[in-house]
Amino acid sequence: MTDQIEPARTEDTTRRRRSSLLWVGGAIASAVLILAVNGTLSSWTTAIIDNNNNNVAVTGAVALVETGPGGTCDTGASSDNTSTCTTINKYGGTGSPLDPDGTNSRTVSVNLANTGTVAGELVLTTDSCVSSAASGSTGADPSGHPVCTKVDVGVTCSSPATMDTTSAPVALSSFAGGTVGTLAAGADTDCVFTLTLPAGTPSSYASQVAAQVLHWTLTAS
Repeated sequence: MTDQIEPARTEDTTRRRRSSLLWVGGAIASAVLILAVNGTLSSWTTAIIDNNNNNVAVTGAVALVETGPGGTCDTGASSDNTSTCTTINKYGGTGSPLDPDGTNSRTVSVNLANTGTVAGELVLTTDSCVSSAASGSTGADPSGHPVCTKVDVGVTCSSPATMDTTSAPVALSSFAGGTVGTLAAGADTDCVFTLTLPAGTPSSYASQVAAQVLHWTLTAS
């Protein structure tokens, strides 16, 4: 009788083992599915690239600051690196007119500084000198006897600049400026203008004003 019952038990045991394996397999599959859904395997659903080496450079620049009687003018404060400077008069102004028989000479000193980040060559250029009658004068003759042809100018600039024209001053009508020298970033130079009305200048040049526009140009080198 025992021999007849044993095969049934064996078959029942096998059936229970298969059911257990199916249950375990289903549980594992469910666990994997849950893991995928709850984000534990987020590297499969989200791709990330970190760019940690991004930069850009800005080129160097020259900038020029002029300091003198009347104030300071700075090109670095403008969007186009230029400044129209009306506060510094390098010829000394009209308050104390030159007199060939008295005080016939004056000096004006200005400082030029390269406040940029690279070296530059400093050049002084000029527009044509313009002679005109002084305010309130009578009988002045700027067209026939222009005072621009009589007032002499000389310029000398300190190291590291090399400009020095004081040994051979020229009339304002002929003055064209010249190369001042190289200014490194952070360097500066003092330039002194000497204006002279030569002794013995005829009175036909009296009661006039000589005016001239000057340009400082600092070019990166």
